Amino acid sequence: MKFLKNYSNKVPSEQLLIKYLWFLLPFFKIWLLSNNEKSTKLTIREIILKGTIIAIIITIPSIVAFVLTWVFLDDVILGAFSGMVVNLIALVFSWKISKKLLVKK
Repeated sequence: MKFLKNYSNKVPSEQLLIKYLWFLLPFFKIWLLSNNEKSTKLTIREIILKGTIIAIIITIPSIVAFVLTWVFLDDVILGAFSGMVVNLIALVFSWKISKKLLVKK
């Protein structure tokens, strides 16, 4: 604390708080919101439901691509690579879908 006392003479206390406690700001934001602003947030149940839908959108195509490539071409490495490519494509689509799904209107 001796360092902070010496440092506080040069910098205002508000800047010290922001500099050392910036990572706590999202947690305090919940307490500072009014009731009208809190109601615009998603509930835990909605987040879980929509997150599960996005997880299904990501995993099912990847698994199908992996299994089909493995069965028809009989090559695990090629199947893993095709599953990875399909997974990356599905991640891009899920990113765009999540922007629309995870917003409460």
